[in-house]
Amino acid sequence: MKVARLTAPYQIEMLEAPIPEPGPNEVVLKNMYLGVCTSDLQIYHGKHAYAAMPVTMGHEEAGIVYQVGENVTDWKPGDRVILQPQLFCGKCYPCRTGHFNVCEQLKVIGVHVDGCACEYTAVPAWNLHRLPDNVSFRDASLIEPIAVGFGVVRRINEVTELAGKRVCVVGAGTIGNLVAQACKAMGAGEVMITDLLQDKLDLALKCGIDYAENTGNQTLAAAIEKCFGSDKADIIVDSAANPFVFQSIMDAARKASIVVLSGNYKEPVQLDVTQIQRREITVLGHMMYIRQEFEEGLKHLSLGNIHTEGLITQEWTLDQYAEAFRFIDEHPADVVKMVVKIGEE
Repeated sequence: MKVARLTAPYQIEMLEAPIPEPGPNEVVLKNMYLGVCTSDLQIYHGKHAYAAMPVTMGHEEAGIVYQVGENVTDWKPGDRVILQPQLFCGKCYPCRTGHFNVCEQLKVIGVHVDGCACEYTAVPAWNLHRLPDNVSFRDASLIEPIAVGFGVVRRINEVTELAGKRVCVVGAGTIGNLVAQACKAMGAGEVMITDLLQDKLDLALKCGIDYAENTGNQTLAAAIEKCFGSDKADIIVDSAANPFVFQSIMDAARKASIVVLSGNYKEPVQLDVTQIQRREITVLGHMMYIRQEFEEGLKHLSLGNIHTEGLITQEWTLDQYAEAFRFIDEHPADVVKMVVKIGEE
């Protein structure tokens, strides 16, 4: 089989390898479509602090069951599936209390161990979800970032009820767009999204978001008041993960409101804690997803509550995998989401 292997930063080689054999509790997938994640780009640049190197990247995968291990009874060859890429210990306190997304030994397929930028991959059977017949493999490759959006909803609902709330999502990239859509699907009252790139804001409106504001020509605080009035936002979700933007979020946050940190920060951020303490702002950290968020994402995608048209801006083949990463480096403003078509039905 073909394998796109990252052997060093910026160096992807196309190799040949045997199709893997499944372990007793594993399934071998025939990979069909693979999403390209910002974490893949970090690994490609050699800037991911925890990624393996060399590594076969790729964790946003939709495919077909090719072969099953001897102990696997829930799956059979030909089943359409998506991959939930987390590997966890099941023994630490977070795992024992249902928070395996922050397992003390958390690993991610395609980051810490070899992933799906290849024609076939062996994975634990537990990590699969059944793909509804009306969802294409292409759209299904977006389920992982969709699940992130529903993970944000879970964190919000742990401290307040999302239904009816005014939500501002900062950052209109793939994750921000899908966070905003998940909030809409789960009953938020009004949802706005902000960014510096007008094309991404226009796309958000086409995806059903109520308001899309460009903060290149106004402050975040002004944009929030423009959309929500003097009561401002009940909840602000940070999907931008930029230190300057973080400060603008804290400046714009209403007293007695909630800030959710969902973006993946790459550098430390200075924080005036009095902005939190004296205004009773609740700050929530958010990391990835748990199993129910994959199921929620699949359900709402199947029902048409999550809009994918326009989110995928480029499609490549596995042979073009290295070219895809060069393209995103050279044309970052042109990319919302890239996918790689690997297999044929």
